[in-house]
Amino acid sequence: MMPDMSSMYQCIDTHAHVNLSQFDADRDEVLMRTVAERVAHINVGTRKETSEKAVEIARAHELAWAIVGLHPLEVIGDDPDEKDRRAPEREFDSEFYRTLVAEPKVVGIGECGFDYFHHGDATYELQREMFEAQIALANEVGKPLMLHLRNGKGADSRNAYDDALAILKEKAKVRGNAHFYAGTWEQAKQFFDIGFTISFTGVITFTHDYDEIVKNTPLEMLHAETDCPYVAPIPHRGKRNEPPYVQEVYKKIAEIKGEDEETVRIQLLDNAKKSYRLLGV
Repeated sequence: MMPDMSSMYQCIDTHAHVNLSQFDADRDEVLMRTVAERVAHINVGTRKETSEKAVEIARAHELAWAIVGLHPLEVIGDDPDEKDRRAPEREFDSEFYRTLVAEPKVVGIGECGFDYFHHGDATYELQREMFEAQIALANEVGKPLMLHLRNGKGADSRNAYDDALAILKEKAKVRGNAHFYAGTWEQAKQFFDIGFTISFTGVITFTHDYDEIVKNTPLEMLHAETDCPYVAPIPHRGKRNEPPYVQEVYKKIAEIKGEDEETVRIQLLDNAKKSYRLLGV
């Protein structure tokens, strides 16, 4: 029987991207700092190359896990946050990702879903096809989904949360998480109804836009994440984000909910272990 590794770490960053090119120059140093802070983390793939890198990191580091899949902007082929442009993945290569999922430390599929922010909703059909393919793989292998959902800029744009919920209710046989949550409270309740959790980043340390949702969400349905290298929390805002900074998100969730920090820390650890089956891997 595997030991309870939770004694080795204090917090879990449930959505990180140390697998991206922004960490190429000092990835090992970042991972060493993460271990020193007793923070575990899950690196999330965005396409084939970054999914492979997430698995590579997970194999090499006891306190790292991986989620593999295809980001909707990589389907379109224009992710403005990624410096190294590659050809878009217009098809979801199920065999490729199925091979990665066979690695025991791969704990989910994604990040997948809908992104209308940069391109409006003209690519809805293509994004839907890739989303449904990843739901099918998740159903097949019994792994949770990591959702990326971002609405467009116009009031008349499609709603990424509504689109995802409609498809999940019909097709998903697994649970999952809506990462970097920016939907409404009514939408959050619909996610809870189908067994999905929501997660928050360091954004909650410098805006009050999500305070009511954080406050109202049952603690057992919450996760904390960095989405590093993006959106570093206060007091690190303006710097490249890193997994250890998730500790600030834990603290802010406790503050918003009026809960004891230690109570929140223990519950969020338990949430991650349950959602991603981190024990015994």
